[in-house]
Amino acid sequence: MENEEQHLKEQLNAQKEEIAELKRQNAILQEQVAKLNLLHFGTKSEKITPEDKKQASLFNEAEDSAFAQNDEDQENNVVETIEVGSYKKNINKSGRKPLPADLPREVTEYDIPDKDKICACGTEKTCIGEDVSERAKIIPSKVVVIQERRKKYSCKNCEGTTADEAGVQTAEGAKHLVAGSIADESLLAWSISEKFEFALPFYRQSKRLNQIGIPIPRATLSNLTIKSATACKPLYDLLKENIKSGTVINADETRVQVLKEPKRKATDKSWMWVFLRGDPDKKCVIFQYEKGRSHTIPLEFLENYSGWIQTDDFEAYHTARKKVEGDIKHVLCWAHARRNFFQYWESTKKKDPEVKQILDLIKDLFELESLRDNYSLKGFHKQRRNRAELILEKLYKKLTTLYPQVPPSLEFGKAIKYTLSNWEQLVLYLENPVLTPSNNSAENAIRPFVIGRKNWLFAGSPKGAESSAILYSLVESAKMNNLSVYAYLYFIFRELPYCEKQSDYEKLLPYNLKAEEINI
Repeated sequence: MENEEQHLKEQLNAQKEEIAELKRQNAILQEQVAKLNLLHFGTKSEKITPEDKKQASLFNEAEDSAFAQNDEDQENNVVETIEVGSYKKNINKSGRKPLPADLPREVTEYDIPDKDKICACGTEKTCIGEDVSERAKIIPSKVVVIQERRKKYSCKNCEGTTADEAGVQTAEGAKHLVAGSIADESLLAWSISEKFEFALPFYRQSKRLNQIGIPIPRATLSNLTIKSATACKPLYDLLKENIKSGTVINADETRVQVLKEPKRKATDKSWMWVFLRGDPDKKCVIFQYEKGRSHTIPLEFLENYSGWIQTDDFEAYHTARKKVEGDIKHVLCWAHARRNFFQYWESTKKKDPEVKQILDLIKDLFELESLRDNYSLKGFHKQRRNRAELILEKLYKKLTTLYPQVPPSLEFGKAIKYTLSNWEQLVLYLENPVLTPSNNSAENAIRPFVIGRKNWLFAGSPKGAESSAILYSLVESAKMNNLSVYAYLYFIFRELPYCEKQSDYEKLLPYNLKAEEINI
């Protein structure tokens, strides 16, 4: 009887364990289904919805351009001047954003009929002001053919002799970025800015050009772009050296498909790496095309570099950091740590208060960055560190308390484990006031490439991918220095043929130019 009772207890315990395991597996499967539904059917952005803001506003993720200006606020807040006699008053009103003051104006005035300028009492009315409204007018592209005529001379008296003077002498013309091309530097700048700033593929550009009377095939546009990039290679090399001369480097990478790579299938994935100068001096970024994602790529880039590097948790950066000879401190990204919690919070329909508290604490870390506007760099360093340490203490206590309670197989458990296991590198940013909590700057720099990739899908050859890396580097570096991409490209394309030494090239780097210097 006792043996039978013992056997039943063992069966019951086994069934309980089986039920617990099934519940655990069910919870994991439910998480996976929720996560897949979120990836396929949910919003791709990690912005917080109005409903979330009612609970408490959370910091937006890297993909949401941290601390960017709110376009809707800019659109709706307009300052209008009301004038009555000699009195002027500025008021804020909701409405569209005014057109830039530096745009040329075509003014048309409307007046009331002369007969209406006399009041019923017989007195002439006085003009007390005017209502002004503005509309934007577009003038379609205008095509101009630049015809260059170089005079040729010869000596008639020496014709038929062997005298040196008998040869034909032709006047020297202007130098061009692509010699013998049908495209002027302005057209090259337009095509490249359309492709690399606005993601307009060459076949669409070809259609647009054909409509305005310039029949240039897409293959010609592609070849011209490669030749232009080759001419810009000295600038690209200088940008790379400049990044390595700074104190902070932000890095990231994304996939790119290249069709005609030697000894590789067209479906094989290659990679576009991005390295950005993280300190505020001489802002610039470079893109670097590579066939693989090995640690040897950041290792080679970081050769002879000493300073800080901030990345995500990709193993290649850790391996490179260990093997590089320079004194490098590797900082990780709080945006990536936050994303794990955010995805779990979304997949559970935002019901877990513990996750919400963690997200709020991480949000508080990011909000401390606004202190930069109120203090010197030294003062900001002290203020941020003192306040962040209190927040991090609460967060660390919360995570260590939850760690033994949450199964590590669940997404929430994985998020906790990731954050705790990388804690030292996550908080390392507090040692340098130039650093931010996240690697957003690198992700923001690489985003235009990712968006453009959706339009042009792939690069035709390694040469094309390398050219894209050079031109994306110039385009994004120009944007970082508040330069018009088209104006910058047009300017350097005209100047590059005349560069002879390194100092000539250095003058053309984006951070060495001002907007007024390159105005067309």
